[in-house]
Amino acid sequence: MIPQDLNLGWAISKKKADYLGKRAQERSYMVSPDRWKLVGLETLDGSVIPDGTYAVAEGHNANGQRNTQGRVTSTYFSPTLGKGIAMGLVRHGPDRIGEVLDFPVDAGKVVRARIVDPVFYDKDGEKQNV
Repeated sequence: MIPQDLNLGWAISKKKADYLGKRAQERSYMVSPDRWKLVGLETLDGSVIPDGTYAVAEGHNANGQRNTQGRVTSTYFSPTLGKGIAMGLVRHGPDRIGEVLDFPVDAGKVVRARIVDPVFYDKDGEKQNV
């Protein structure tokens, strides 16, 4: 992970000529547009997706396994929102807000989740300033 994957590119100093991690961030793989980026996920049925569950994509890889397009990194039930929410890494994540992904879980069950902003509640901070 690099700061840009987590939408933290703003935290990298533009004034410094060199800094720890700069060389790694400039490698071709690290600047690839196909990198998985941080997004929020809201389940459509209100359930909670297990941590580490992969979002499947079309097709299969050379080993016959389903292709993946993302992964859940942390998940919870939000009593405020009344549904399961999660943070995840998804290919082209922020550009895909609004899309629905399939997450296969136990015994062939699939949980569907919509890609949303990683700030689930009170993004503008209005509730904290009442």
